[in-house]
Amino acid sequence: MSEVTTLMLANVSWTGFGRGALALTAIWWAWENYAWLTNTFEHADPPARILIYFAMAAMLIAATALPNAFGKMALVFATAYVFVRLLHVVLLLRTTRGDEQLRAPTLQLVPYLLAGSGLIVVGAFMTSPYRELLWLTSAMVDLSGPLIAGRAGWRVSPSYFVERHGLIVIIALGESIVSAGGGAKDSIGRPLTAAAVVTAVLIAAGMWWTYFEPSPRAAARLRRLSPARRARHARDAYSYLHLVLVTGIVFFALGLYKAVGHPDEPMDPLPGFALSGGVALFYLGDVAYRWRDHRKIMVDRLVAGGVMAATVPLTVQLHALTTLTVLLLVSALRVIWEVRGGNDPLGVPLSWRLRPGHAGIRTGGRSRAGPGGRRRRRRGLSDPHRVARQGNP
Repeated sequence: MSEVTTLMLANVSWTGFGRGALALTAIWWAWENYAWLTNTFEHADPPARILIYFAMAAMLIAATALPNAFGKMALVFATAYVFVRLLHVVLLLRTTRGDEQLRAPTLQLVPYLLAGSGLIVVGAFMTSPYRELLWLTSAMVDLSGPLIAGRAGWRVSPSYFVERHGLIVIIALGESIVSAGGGAKDSIGRPLTAAAVVTAVLIAAGMWWTYFEPSPRAAARLRRLSPARRARHARDAYSYLHLVLVTGIVFFALGLYKAVGHPDEPMDPLPGFALSGGVALFYLGDVAYRWRDHRKIMVDRLVAGGVMAATVPLTVQLHALTTLTVLLLVSALRVIWEVRGGNDPLGVPLSWRLRPGHAGIRTGGRSRAGPGGRRRRRRGLSDPHRVARQGNP
């Protein structure tokens, strides 16, 4: 992901931002494919392990070429990338052999997997803007494949899946801090630069708190779902909506690099947009993720994201350190709001609109109402006030 930031820093323009988003989507989807593969199957046999090792090596080559993937290293990136994707298809066909439940949905998904990577190879032989159009088409094919072919029959290990996506968020946040350090390397001796670095780290810490504080029960919510609904839930909440979270962090990292380097000057429009817009996208993406995960609108995150988005026009007026301070203040107030709200972050519970048994609705447990309590508890599921009182992890 740091290479995506490097790609955009080389061309800070709307074209550069678009290329960065396309590159991030391509890398994300390659990783997602392997996350689903290793989540569904155990690859303890030596041939499968060897293929995965080759995929890792090819991915390293692709990542190294990524900053110039739309220029002189286009063919190198495309070759390594398609090799990663082809190995995934080989592993997928190999491991589903003899598994009737997964063979059919796998065969439905394979054309999308091949087409998505193939378009990037074709794009390597094109010039701008045709190369970018082919990358955009590739992203659309990749993103639409699981929606059209579905994830029916796929097995999801809740703890594994939640943990892997949490690790990706940690890595992205860590690389945003590294980006701040990169922007400060030539002037770290200045007090304002040091203050900007500390502020950047605290903003990243607030983003970490926002994502991880209500997350320990995410695996339990997945576990309560039926296998088919669990696969759809994992696809939507993790494969799709976590891409939004990571995109916000990557743009935030670019803005940090520029802000920390010149803390006593207003930011240029596009880096300012990346800074405030990136962190706002993260918070609003988290709202969407929590809604899909357990049907709550997290008001604190919604307000914080809206306020941060509103600071975008101010980035060209205020000094960069002042902008960072405003973002930190909003982040800190959100954390205080959450802590004062108790164990469950403040939200508007809407789970009463869902069918009993959906993630986030408790249908079990002992009633305290005495005789007849079980009957009243079932009726209570249609009462939004009763659902709000009983809690919704």
